[in-house]
Amino acid sequence: MPVLTTRCCAAALAVLIALAAPCEQAMARASSGGYSRPSTSRSYSAPSYSAPSRRPSTSFGYTRPPPSGGGYATGSAGDSAFSRSRSADALNNYRTQQAPPPEIRRPSPWGSGAAPAPERRPQYGGGGWWGGSGNSGRGWTGGGYVQAPQRSGVWDAVIAWSLLNALSSAANARYFQEHRYDPGYQDWRTQADAAAARDPALADKLSQLDKVLAEPGSAPPPPAPAAPPPASSGSGWGVTILVLFVLGGGFVLLWAWRARAAKGGAMPATKPSVSGSSTTRFRVGMTLPLDPSAFLLAAGVTKVTAPEGGSLISVEAIGMLSDGRAALHRLYLPGRRGFFQLHLGPDGTPDECRWFSQIDEVAPASNDEWSFWLDPAEGMIGWPQFQTKDGKTYGRVWAPGGSRSPPVRFQETLQDLQGVTQRTVQAMLYGGPTNAPPPAPQSEFILVSAVEAAGQAWVEIHAGIDINPAALTLPAVPLA
Repeated sequence: MPVLTTRCCAAALAVLIALAAPCEQAMARASSGGYSRPSTSRSYSAPSYSAPSRRPSTSFGYTRPPPSGGGYATGSAGDSAFSRSRSADALNNYRTQQAPPPEIRRPSPWGSGAAPAPERRPQYGGGGWWGGSGNSGRGWTGGGYVQAPQRSGVWDAVIAWSLLNALSSAANARYFQEHRYDPGYQDWRTQADAAAARDPALADKLSQLDKVLAEPGSAPPPPAPAAPPPASSGSGWGVTILVLFVLGGGFVLLWAWRARAAKGGAMPATKPSVSGSSTTRFRVGMTLPLDPSAFLLAAGVTKVTAPEGGSLISVEAIGMLSDGRAALHRLYLPGRRGFFQLHLGPDGTPDECRWFSQIDEVAPASNDEWSFWLDPAEGMIGWPQFQTKDGKTYGRVWAPGGSRSPPVRFQETLQDLQGVTQRTVQAMLYGGPTNAPPPAPQSEFILVSAVEAAGQAWVEIHAGIDINPAALTLPAVPLA
């Protein structure tokens, strides 16, 4: 008895360990690096029951707040451009869902277009197949009438056996005369001759059929297929001349393009660059005087860190982000933990400027942690609100709304003294009021980005404030 009790206890302990393992894994997925988010639940029809979210609710200390607002509106030109782009995507998705399903058409056995009407065959009468006087659809088979199936096609062996019993009918005889050269008739006649060797009555019928086919008026044999016309040697010369003409024209166009490039002084650059047109106001290594008043007023009411260097800053790298419809330009300061982000107006001059300083960097180490940030349904980047580690919640600025919006996917081109590189950025901008009296900044922004570059991937969190573009003292005209 004690042995049995010991075994029962061991089995119960094993069950408890097995049940605790999934809970331990769930706890591990619910927290990562100090960031967390409360899981949302979906209600079911069963009373007092809700299904927990299957996605991790925390990552590196960041918490995903429940959706409860319409975002944060700034009214700036750059934010409006991205919001309208997301709205256009939503409209296209709506139209796709509302469009009726495509009509599925079965291919016609007759090819494209409407199927032609079936060919009408003469009705063979005179006591034979399809004969008149109440014998429609019946044929004589050497002793009685049988109902023959309605068949379609050029030749039918059942019809032939039936008509063979009534060759005295002109219509029946005409049927054999018209189809004597059909492959189906040839196969049928081979079988009939083999059977006639054992059946004298059938041999007599076939002999009568041969006499009918030998009568004048029978269908002549089909003409032999005409041989294809010999290929004309002139067509080969025509193709050769056409190819030479195309190659010659391409050579002339290439020569003219190279001549124009040489006249301009240089061939077009093939390496991607952020210099050109309106962006030539920004150069790597340029120094800019900066008004520090905005940063002094933001101290204590935002998470923003002022640029290092005081009132004179140096640009270490410049970047251009584009999602295909809107573009942003960045001036990275030494160390690249802070940058000025500008949106250019139609005339190429900045109409919006923001300073962003990095407050955290996260390197997700598992699928669950990346799911916390980028899951299509519940990912943190694109969630209606973002909550920082101090518990403050910010509303989504780009495409405000109460449901998740996919992050904006940028291709960023970076240029520094070493050359030009590119990286992929999936970002979403959040914001909220500072509640500070003017002239302090009225809004604080949180920019959350998943970055992929040179075989590496990480998540950046930046805090930002609006800066008057005039405070940067940018060149008034593009640099030569």
